[in-house]
Amino acid sequence: MRRSGLILLLLVAFFITSCSSTKAFTSSELLSVETPVEKKLSSIGAVSVSVPFPEVYFDGTEWLHRLTELFEEAEDYILVSTFLGSDSPALEDMYGALMDAAERGVRVYFLMDGISSFDMTESKKYMTPLYFLRQSGIHLAEYNPLTVTHLFNPATIVLRDHEKLVVVDGDKAAIGGMNMNYISLGAGEGETQRDSMYLFDSPSLAAALKDEFVMLWNEVSVDKIAPDEFHVRPDDGGEYPAYLVSTDGIAAMYASLIGSARENIIILPYLPALDNNMKSALRTARERGVYIRMIMPVDLRGYAASGIYQELPNLMKATGCDVFLSIADESGQVLPLLHEKLMIVDSRYVVIGSSNFNFRSMSLSEELALVVDSQELAELLEKHTDEIAGISRNISIEEAEKLRDEEGSSLAYLFMLFGG
Repeated sequence: MRRSGLILLLLVAFFITSCSSTKAFTSSELLSVETPVEKKLSSIGAVSVSVPFPEVYFDGTEWLHRLTELFEEAEDYILVSTFLGSDSPALEDMYGALMDAAERGVRVYFLMDGISSFDMTESKKYMTPLYFLRQSGIHLAEYNPLTVTHLFNPATIVLRDHEKLVVVDGDKAAIGGMNMNYISLGAGEGETQRDSMYLFDSPSLAAALKDEFVMLWNEVSVDKIAPDEFHVRPDDGGEYPAYLVSTDGIAAMYASLIGSARENIIILPYLPALDNNMKSALRTARERGVYIRMIMPVDLRGYAASGIYQELPNLMKATGCDVFLSIADESGQVLPLLHEKLMIVDSRYVVIGSSNFNFRSMSLSEELALVVDSQELAELLEKHTDEIAGISRNISIEEAEKLRDEEGSSLAYLFMLFGG
């Protein structure tokens, strides 16, 4: 598997020097303001596609209903990859539609990460593992399942498949941050995690996602498939150029965009554990006058909050970013966790997908990100982030230091860095 043999070396090397997986953030070529973004992305192997304006979903319940419709309408094949996948009463119709599709002859391939059955979000109270899907003819595979054999290989424990994608019949293509579990889709108003999914009517994106899915599926399943088994509708061209980046190019993609920024960067980083290379690239952008706003959650479960608070002052000092903590609304009511992954550069380039802006996503996970060159989409998402910032707490370094002293934990931060 990609990079799996390097995992142990990465874990050791991080304590000695900056991790090689983020060396892209030190590349003078990628950080050059003068080199066009398109040229940079081409040089790192990004797949060029074209897309229309997407259907945008910020509400898990709405995406659940749309996903159910897509499964009901499918005629040829459905490809699904998710990090956390499980059933619950609220998701029964969606998984029922998926099973019905398989039973009427639609080819369904479902790839989930091997820790899905060990989900530790709020879904654990409601979840049912998905192995029952095989009874209807669905091809179900797990990425690095936690088996006894795999326990003797630490790489298979650390390296996870964090991708979230859906492809239906070679034209409908979805990408984003929502898992297919209770807390992402089924918890209901005021409980479902704050997140996003983007649905494109784009054969070229569907083709690129299909190829990525097939490659990853064949790495973990004995049920081999070939890309040409899945027909893609002829592409009549989309309105916006876009670039699909997977796993090994994620760090270089972020470095390219940060290096090209001239005015502003907005980042929604979940578990913002950055190494020194990443911090330095942001600091360099700030020093040339780029305003950087980070809107981040604080996951109040267990270690995550302590880890974030421990690192927060250093992150702010090292990068110069303006930081907003999205935890509670104006009345003090704790909000659902902000799980969204998003970057907007110069009100033009939008990065969406599964990848968090953190060390783990660039080093220890299979990831997908789509860079869309669209001022219209950027405008919509800037308004969206303004709304989140409006009910978030813009903190000072002094406040961050107080949170670190009162609630921070170095051990929790180290676990967050590698555990995600």
